[in-house]
Amino acid sequence: MDVAGNSQVLNGIKEFGGLTAWLWNIEIFREQDLPLDYQLTMQSALILQMGGESFLHTGEQSLHMRKGSVKICRAGSTFCLTKAGREERKKQAHAVIAILYFAFYEGLPGSGHLREADDSVLIPCGEFCEAGLPESLYSSCSSLYEYFHSGDRMKKWRAQLDFQELLYTMITESVSGQSEGKRQALERAKDYMHEHYDEELTLDQLADLAGFSPKYFAEVFKNTYGHTPMDYLSGIRMNKAKLLLLRSEPLLREVAHQVGYKDEFYFSRKFKKSFGLSPSEYRKKRKNKIALYGSTSLLGYAMPLQFVPYAAPVHPKWSPYYYHALGSEIPVHLDAYRQNHNKSANLERLATASPELIICAQEVELWERELLEKIAPIYVMPGDREGWRVQLLALADKLGRRPEADSWIESYQEKTANCCSVIENLPNEEKTVLTLRIHQRELTAYSHPGMKELLYDRLKLQPALESLLEADRHGLEDLSVTAIKECGADHILLLVRQDSETLAFWKQVQASPEWLMIPAVREGRVHQLPSFPWREYSPVAMERMTEEACRLFTETARIRK
Repeated sequence: MDVAGNSQVLNGIKEFGGLTAWLWNIEIFREQDLPLDYQLTMQSALILQMGGESFLHTGEQSLHMRKGSVKICRAGSTFCLTKAGREERKKQAHAVIAILYFAFYEGLPGSGHLREADDSVLIPCGEFCEAGLPESLYSSCSSLYEYFHSGDRMKKWRAQLDFQELLYTMITESVSGQSEGKRQALERAKDYMHEHYDEELTLDQLADLAGFSPKYFAEVFKNTYGHTPMDYLSGIRMNKAKLLLLRSEPLLREVAHQVGYKDEFYFSRKFKKSFGLSPSEYRKKRKNKIALYGSTSLLGYAMPLQFVPYAAPVHPKWSPYYYHALGSEIPVHLDAYRQNHNKSANLERLATASPELIICAQEVELWERELLEKIAPIYVMPGDREGWRVQLLALADKLGRRPEADSWIESYQEKTANCCSVIENLPNEEKTVLTLRIHQRELTAYSHPGMKELLYDRLKLQPALESLLEADRHGLEDLSVTAIKECGADHILLLVRQDSETLAFWKQVQASPEWLMIPAVREGRVHQLPSFPWREYSPVAMERMTEEACRLFTETARIRK
């Protein structure tokens, strides 16, 4: 974009004169709050590991965060946080992560107005910085959180000043071109492992590829990704082996050779150490070739029943939760992107896979069912009107997995009971909720059966609009910002579609005086929700919504105190 005001570009980095940084929100998450589900950030998000360890997933990569690690997620991107592995947690303090949502603004010459500046060249630490930040940064985040969420105007102003000081310290003391070059070298070695896992690779080869000594390469790789280079390579090979074992009936030595092992017995020992089953036991356990066809939400029924489908729609961006949970276990990936445009390709891929049973959604068209029936017997799920419990139990009976379904439902009921106790402790003036969706240039009251069941039927929250109780309708009615204010909602739960037109409109709304005057906005009770789980209706989505609602309202209660 054009550079206005006093800011200039020097050697590719924009100067900061004439700019101001504005902190929109700060959240602090602890070990017990993880995993934090995928969420879309409308402003840039500075993620700072204040203590312990965690893993940050951005859709394209997973980063091992240690105390002092920093990641900048640009506006419009998605991320999630998960706990570190068991071994890491044994050695480290509990995880504490601060997430600061912010934007830069610059003056328009002669107008007296500000506009948002492109921060892609403002902060050179946009990728990943390792430890080495001053200890004062961690205490600064804690006090900044306290000031920002206080009701005191002077303290809120102090929070903005402290945030700018934090940015200055972080940028000047932690970022160097050398660290970025190191990261690129590690990524080069990592990409090579993914492409050449079937070859005999040594630590010396990989270190040479990165331009480091073997000892230094091993140390830096472990500190960055949480695994030694050879353990990481072994993980790639083992996941590839699982897929080969299920896609056909190759001899064990053939599978071993295809994933880079000359000795089939050594490969078998490595496989059992990784997964607790020998290759033959794993193949036998996964013998039934059940396929899912249609929506990725069907995976939300497979997981509670503890079975992994042989084929299913899955995608790292459009269904990241299921992709990271099951992607390496599913031999045949159907296209989960623009499913309505890729039905023929998915049907051809499914026919090649030769499943024994196909589970499909009620919404599958008649012509698709006819083609599916030519591939294998099909089971059509009951419609959403029956409710997810009926759907889950019916599928469990079909597959002979009723004990798994009963156990999962019992566990879910315990979680919702715990969440109910949190909501009961909120004062009545904090229990009115408005759920909104922003699509293109429209603000719409939004609901679906899962939202209604959890928020209003189970948690007994009060809808700001009676139309939100109409579970059969999704987009209910268009609302102006004035109408939203008049609803008097204590909390606004917001879904924002991730396209350029919608995101641009959402930025305009956020900057408008009318929006800033809404009480829920002023009090920090606008909660932006990710599409998953809040737009899906499945057992897993209900569970994840319950966990998210409990965290959201627990955090609200903590701030209030």
